[in-house]
Amino acid sequence: MALRIHLNAAVALVLSSVLAACSSAPKQPEWIDKPDAEYPAHTHLAAIGSADNRPLAADRAVSNLSKIFEVAVAESSLDFSSAQLSSTGGQQVSSNEQKVTRSVSTEAKQVMSGAQVVEYWESEEDARIYALAILAKQPAANRFRKSITTSDREINELVNYATSKAGNPLVALKALKKAHGLQLERDQLNKNLMVVASGQGVDGRYDLPAIEKLIRDGLSTLKIAVKADDPSVKAELQKAISDLGITTAQQSNLVLQGTLDTAPVEARQNWYWLRGSYELIFFDGSNVLDKQRWPIKVSSTEQNLLKQRARDEINRNLPQYVFDMLSSAPN
Repeated sequence: MALRIHLNAAVALVLSSVLAACSSAPKQPEWIDKPDAEYPAHTHLAAIGSADNRPLAADRAVSNLSKIFEVAVAESSLDFSSAQLSSTGGQQVSSNEQKVTRSVSTEAKQVMSGAQVVEYWESEEDARIYALAILAKQPAANRFRKSITTSDREINELVNYATSKAGNPLVALKALKKAHGLQLERDQLNKNLMVVASGQGVDGRYDLPAIEKLIRDGLSTLKIAVKADDPSVKAELQKAISDLGITTAQQSNLVLQGTLDTAPVEARQNWYWLRGSYELIFFDGSNVLDKQRWPIKVSSTEQNLLKQRARDEINRNLPQYVFDMLSSAPN
């Protein structure tokens, strides 16, 4: 009888130890499923990350926080590589289809320096560590507004210079191209601001369509003569200039010379390859303003298709080549 009492007491002691251990197991914090549970959404952005160790969990939490700022980012230069012509009032008008990529803006990454990892929790079930990252909205909004103000000032100065002070259309184009790039960055800043300012952005004096119109208007004032030894190269260059809205002239101080050089066709593993380069030289009278060269490489299982594929590639990119040269030539 005494033995049974001792055994029962031992079992009770083991059970109580197990129950105590279970009751002392850490409870999953609320922020795991609701990152904004402890930091209200109207004052903070919050995100979690998980990994097998603390540093990686923290990095992932901050990375997830930065993805909230993921927006469309256009390239810094105007993209005329897909320029198309439409008819408006009997006149041909060049339209530009901008290519965009999706990424976190540079400014957003800079603002992420204000992010803090404020909580950690380790799950005993899967041995993963969770981290909570937060970003206070008001300081971030202040930084965005400050950057927007700086961008607006620079854009206004560039547009004013291009429209009233530039010595010639090429100088104006260079300023407008820079203004266009700044406007792209400014638009991104404004989108980021709206994330942390309850959808409230800052209106600017200019927008992308307005600056692009100024660029098209500037291109339309140019008269450029085309020079090439190969009649096909000359015709393609004339078409690229027309696609940009530029007037082609028989005689002009401004001359674009195009040259296509190709190497002998190579045959490898049932494929034919054609390599070469396309060179543009921009003259003002006898002075060379700029010279640029672009590589060409095309392939085909049929050798007779190589030349046409090379010309298709050139024609697709030539308006962009011309615009980049005109808007960056030293003068």
